[in-house]
Amino acid sequence: MWGNANRNPLKTQDNLPCSDQLYQQFQAVFKQHYNSLCNYAHSFLKDFEASEDVVQDLFIKIWEKRPDLIATPTIRFYLFTSVRNNCLTHLSKEKRSPLISSIGHEGIAIPDSGVQEHSVEIDYKEQLKKAINQLPPKCREVFLLSRISKLSYQEIADQLSISVKTVENQVGKALKVLRAFAREKHIQPLS
Repeated sequence: MWGNANRNPLKTQDNLPCSDQLYQQFQAVFKQHYNSLCNYAHSFLKDFEASEDVVQDLFIKIWEKRPDLIATPTIRFYLFTSVRNNCLTHLSKEKRSPLISSIGHEGIAIPDSGVQEHSVEIDYKEQLKKAINQLPPKCREVFLLSRISKLSYQEIADQLSISVKTVENQVGKALKVLRAFAREKHIQPLS
C-alpha cells in the first residue's frame, strides 16, 4: 500500500559519505517501521500522501539531525510519538488552511494483505473501517496503536502518558463497541 518503503531518503549532512553500519541500521529501521508508521499517520490524517510525507520527513530529520537515535532501543517509541505529534501539527495547520482540509478523507487505514479480495471481504473491511471511525477519539487512538501499530499496552501507556489499566480499559471498550456494531450489522468474521 505504501509505495515508498524501499525508497531511502538519505543524504548525509554536508553530503559526506556515511558509515556503512549506521546506514544499514537506518535502512533496517526504515523498512521495519515505515508501513506501520504510515498506517498510524493515516489514522490521524485520513490522507495517504500526507501520511507518507509526515513519515518520510521524520526519517529525514532523524538522519540529518539525530542519527544517534537510530541504534537506541527506544527508537520505535520515538518514531510513533513523533509521527503522532507531527500529525497533530499538520492537522492544526490544515485547520488554518481551508484548501488543504478539502482534500482526501477516505477513512481509517486497515493494512492490506496485497491479495485480490472477494467483494464480501471488501465489504467486511469497509464495515470495520466504519465501526472504528465511530469510536471515541481517545479510544480509537489506543485501539489503533494496539491492533494496527502492534504496540504493547506498556508502550501505548508510555506514549500517551496514561496508565496501562487505562489502555486495557480503552481496548476493551473498543472491542465491545466493535462487537456490538458487528452484531447490529449482522457481520460474521471471516475464517
